[in-house]
Amino acid sequence: MKTPWKSVAICGPTASGKSALSLELARALNGEVVNVDSVQVYRGLDIGSAKLSMAERSDVPHHVLDVFSPGETVNVAEFRRTALEAISDISSRDKVPVLVGGSGMYFTTLLHGLAEVPATPRDIRKAVACMSAHEMYAELQRVDPETAARLHERDQQRVSRALEIYRITGKKPSELLGEHTFARQDVVSLVVVLCRPRDELYERINRRARAMIDAGLIEETKSIVESFGRVAPLATLGYKQALDYVDGKIGFDSLGDEIALHTRRFAKRQMTYWRNEPRKRGWLVRPLENEPAVEVLGVQGFSARAQKTMKPFRAFPFSSDELITCVRARLAEELSRTEVWYVQLSE
Repeated sequence: MKTPWKSVAICGPTASGKSALSLELARALNGEVVNVDSVQVYRGLDIGSAKLSMAERSDVPHHVLDVFSPGETVNVAEFRRTALEAISDISSRDKVPVLVGGSGMYFTTLLHGLAEVPATPRDIRKAVACMSAHEMYAELQRVDPETAARLHERDQQRVSRALEIYRITGKKPSELLGEHTFARQDVVSLVVVLCRPRDELYERINRRARAMIDAGLIEETKSIVESFGRVAPLATLGYKQALDYVDGKIGFDSLGDEIALHTRRFAKRQMTYWRNEPRKRGWLVRPLENEPAVEVLGVQGFSARAQKTMKPFRAFPFSSDELITCVRARLAEELSRTEVWYVQLSE
């Protein structure tokens, strides 16, 4: 079996400071950044995806960023292939791949691969492609409500692929995902999950929403529609609300609040992923019980029922310099499986 590539990853909820930290780590570790965000892979979707500017990333090479046209069909398998090529290239030059992003499914499949699905016969692909977006989504709701619930009706790329999988295998895509053991290990990673107190994170989200509008989110959204139509990436956070404004569904004064509201909900889902995914996949979780830590995030914002079973995150209280020192020391040792560090950075 091939030895897995070693990497560092900066993960956590949106607006937590992943991009800024990735630059610090890449500079300190002789690393190069590999994007693990499902929207930043597209050219031209800059403001709504909170992409770093060219000037900000000028001294750190970035990969899997701006590689696809908004009009292209890009799925997680295509992302994974592109990302593994970048990781292989970076590693071959004795540099450190620094994975950065908030797309949980992309991250897990990058490390452990995808469920095996046969190639789609031409007749099935043609039959699905002939359906309207509404027909596709309605059929997916009927055959696999779980998958339909996590996809938007306008995300034709993923909806059509889910239907193809169902027609090829006779199994729900959600069932196939559940059967995948994730035993494959092409990449191991030292994962830094940024944790912030809920009120602090939400204020950062609110500020980002206003900043996106001020930076020209509406104009960027209109430009994508004019060039490519209402493509699937425009169903994502920020762009969806901007389209609602363009369509007259919400007023300008409500736009920032709507973006912030849905982003806060998304951030909660991201932290739920990081609460559950590491243990589900057998990744080592730190701080260990005997390691000094602070409690962060807590259970605020969740239902009373959820609070009964949830515990606060235990996190390392690091400064950036302390984190860099600890990461460098850990990478000097063997890393045989993915290791997750919850970290609360001091400003």
